[in-house]
Amino acid sequence: MSEFNTTSIHDLPTDPAGGGSIGGNVSLVTNETNYKIAPVQGQQGQQGSGMSLDQSTISQIVNGLQQASIVGATSLPSRDIPQNTQQIMNDPAIQANYVPPPPENQSDYIKDEDTNYTYREESINSSLDSVYDEIQAPLLLSVLYFIFQLPIMRKLIFQYIPFLCSNDGNYNFNGLLFTSALFGFIYYSLTKTMSHFNKF
Repeated sequence: MSEFNTTSIHDLPTDPAGGGSIGGNVSLVTNETNYKIAPVQGQQGQQGSGMSLDQSTISQIVNGLQQASIVGATSLPSRDIPQNTQQIMNDPAIQANYVPPPPENQSDYIKDEDTNYTYREESINSSLDSVYDEIQAPLLLSVLYFIFQLPIMRKLIFQYIPFLCSNDGNYNFNGLLFTSALFGFIYYSLTKTMSHFNKF
């Protein structure tokens, strides 16, 4: 195992709290010493019995720190700070609440759903319109036929236009032509009027 620079697990020290014992490989001994700091009195030159620095040493340390800060030796290393931030400034992904655009080959399911909904709605509307268009003409014809067959209509024609009827009150040939033409004219005018109002 030494050729791979590894350690066997049995050579490692074990934790005495877990039931093992440390085989004397590591021993830590610390001695604490208590220092008494003398109170600072009115004079700067006098200091306690500890380490004493004279004025020239302090000025040398201050000058050394100032020269080091001028050179840049006291600043933290900036190896993790990017020097060129141009690509970060031009990156749209750094904007707040950035949502990336979908790929070009992917369809937009929201617009597709709207299109499907609109198509279904249009097909329902067109089917209702086609049913209305299919029923409109027969319904109109049946109502007109009913009106023309009412006894009051025959009575009005016999009373105001008597030459269209025979002596017994039935239509003669001229009366049939007139009622047919009137029927067609009323149907045509009602159809045109309804188609004009259906455009709105």
